[in-house]
Amino acid sequence: MNARQLTVLGGIAAACVAATAAVLHTTATAVPSDRRGEPLVPALRSRAGELTGVTIRDGADTFAIERRGGEFVAADSGFPVRLDALREVVTQSAALAFNEARTSDPGRYSELGLADTGDGSGKEIVFRGANGDIADIIVGNNDNTAGSAGGGQFVRIKGQPQTWLARGTVRVPANRTGWYANVDFDTKRSEIKKVTLSGGAGETITIAADDKKPGEFDLQDVPEKREPDAFKVSRLATLFDAFSFQDVRKRTAPAAADARRVVADADGVRVTLANVGNLTDGWVQVTAEPTATDGKPDKAKAITAKTSDFEFRLPSQQIEILGWNLNDVTTEKPEEQPKPAGLPPGAGIPGVPGMSPMRIPGIPGAGIPGVGIPGAAIPGASAVPNAGPIPGVAPKPEAPSADAANPEAANTKSDAEAAPAPAKEEPKDDAAKPSENPPAETKP
Repeated sequence: MNARQLTVLGGIAAACVAATAAVLHTTATAVPSDRRGEPLVPALRSRAGELTGVTIRDGADTFAIERRGGEFVAADSGFPVRLDALREVVTQSAALAFNEARTSDPGRYSELGLADTGDGSGKEIVFRGANGDIADIIVGNNDNTAGSAGGGQFVRIKGQPQTWLARGTVRVPANRTGWYANVDFDTKRSEIKKVTLSGGAGETITIAADDKKPGEFDLQDVPEKREPDAFKVSRLATLFDAFSFQDVRKRTAPAAADARRVVADADGVRVTLANVGNLTDGWVQVTAEPTATDGKPDKAKAITAKTSDFEFRLPSQQIEILGWNLNDVTTEKPEEQPKPAGLPPGAGIPGVPGMSPMRIPGIPGAGIPGVGIPGAAIPGASAVPNAGPIPGVAPKPEAPSADAANPEAANTKSDAEAAPAPAKEEPKDDAAKPSENPPAETKP
């Protein structure tokens, strides 16, 4: 056993002891029980350093982890698993403590999420050592009534009919994706220069980086009468700046030369995702090589080391990208509305482009005064209030008023207007007088 193995296993063992001590410290003893507060799987706490593998059975799916060399990997593919996820399952299982007994009737296991199969089935976790199984438990539904900080969980020890409400909970990853180590191409969206989807029976789609808007892309060779769908165009780049997968298997033969593939040039590396098998299954092989101009061999080598022995199944939302054609990344361009018939030069309302003059049918040359149409006026109509002068037309002189023709009369009129009006007699308040016409009596 090398130094790395000792470090990993020693860390898991130390975490198991600490987690168990924390649960026992918070144990309540209000309800008497012969086993209350005891560790559910004491062997796991004392033998965690001997761990050589873990198997999780969730319904029909079985995921096995085993120790190879200095790391833990998926048993079927050899792909590394997340050490933090493994450590969490081991330490949380070791920290489970008895709280109270529940049913021992197999017919009621499903009510607690502890059935072997079908609805209400639990997750079986088998911890293996060099000399055999260390522990085998089935974890079911959570229950917050248990006396620990994080609540409790229903548990059954494999091979025993009795079920228990244990203090503590075990959080098992919901699917395989949660177990696998991440694969990061170390590529930022703003570093991607070009992405091309080609090969197979599909059309070629190419997007190029927008020099003025880092992280955004322009679709090349847009079909006539169509326009790019910006969201779908951006999804092509997501395959590389946020690579993810839902499953891994061992690599077999290289992908076919005419396979559907997506290629991205970014930060000195060309990364290729080549389809293997049925296109709708979404399995791809990853290859990386330095680009011809600004190539980075070390970066390409690092990607190859993590991916060269495996095939990755893309998430369902990304599988569809492999089958896209140009119509899938474009939308129909709306038809342009026909423009209205042109107007003679100079016709229209000043300051409002395209507006036709406002004419009054049946009256030649008639219009609405004040709208900028020279000579336009409705007979007998007054000018529009506050209307400005008509450009290019001299204002019409106003006729002298009667006051202007007779200045003496105007002065007399002004003196009369300036004299104060006689005070009006205030009306007497008759509110206190009885009404001469009393209101008619209202019948109920």
